[in-house]
Amino acid sequence: MLRRRLGPRRPARLLQLGFLLLLVAAVAQVLWWELDQTRYARRVERQRWESHQVDAEAARELVRLGADTAEVEGRWPHLEVLGSGSQARVRVRQSALDALEYERRRHLNQYRWEGAFFLFVLLVGIAVLWRVLRQEAELRRRQQNFLAAVSHELKSPIASLQLATETMVRRSLDADRRAELLERNLKDLGRLERLISNLLAVPRLESGKLELERSRIVLAEAVWEVLADLEAAGVARAHDVEVSVPSGLVVEADPVGVATVLRNLLENSLQATEGGGAVKVVAESGEDAVTLAVQDEGVGFEPAEARRLFEMFYRPGDEMLRHKRGTGLGLYLVQRFVQLEGGGVRASSDGPGRGARFDVWWPVRRVEGLS
Repeated sequence: MLRRRLGPRRPARLLQLGFLLLLVAAVAQVLWWELDQTRYARRVERQRWESHQVDAEAARELVRLGADTAEVEGRWPHLEVLGSGSQARVRVRQSALDALEYERRRHLNQYRWEGAFFLFVLLVGIAVLWRVLRQEAELRRRQQNFLAAVSHELKSPIASLQLATETMVRRSLDADRRAELLERNLKDLGRLERLISNLLAVPRLESGKLELERSRIVLAEAVWEVLADLEAAGVARAHDVEVSVPSGLVVEADPVGVATVLRNLLENSLQATEGGGAVKVVAESGEDAVTLAVQDEGVGFEPAEARRLFEMFYRPGDEMLRHKRGTGLGLYLVQRFVQLEGGGVRASSDGPGRGARFDVWWPVRRVEGLS
């Protein structure tokens, strides 16, 4: 077990070290290139300055031999002749020296901008690649957690079904005991049915092939129907939940979607309060939306994780150390179903052990002919 936990970390550390070495090498290469280009620009400037000095010596010799001053300056525009005859002086024009300095600076600035742009592109590329690799590692971790969770979710009811069935087959049971085992089988089958329904809903939601069939749903009736199903499945007892939903409150939405939203929110809160605490369901109608809130006094979560709870396969913590059921799909399905209806969902908590609240809302649809 220790080897399995430490194993994935070593490649990640090697990858981090590789990125660090690549970044250091890239920065060193850019700095070396800048230094080399600076030396090259200075060397070119020095050579051109020395060339001007050679021209100045030649011009002085011509002036000394009696050449016309204007002819000399016309031949070497970067030189100027001061005086005449043997007293004449020849020097490089200040404008020519300024031009050499300007050219050197221009080349240096060009190299610096090119180096900075290259380094920027490299850093952006490394950052994007780093983010992709981190997301891939996170997705791989979630998939592993998901597989572990699904394996547990499938194994538990199947083992229970097998045990109950073998008991009924191999032993002679009275009617009450047989009815008890059959009821347990029905609960386990219901648990399997909910799990498979969630799994089958994901690809349809992701592909956009799910067609909604909207109808008018009395929200209070939908809540009590879901609670009855959960109670029959052994997840909830009616007195654990306080429901405050107006009897006349109606939403126009897909019945399967609404049932999925309610079932996942209620089951999530009921599991969070298995150690004690109340669950409240409150709904109200506003001008533009019908809002339903499920609030519990259960385990809660870190406020920073509020948005991530609705990501596919996301479950806080290590799946190998988890004791509560779940696959990380419930809240994702809640978000996708209400988004398809044009609504939204929000999670909030004051921290671990301080309960949680989930708010969902469906838009009020004003359709001609519906009151």
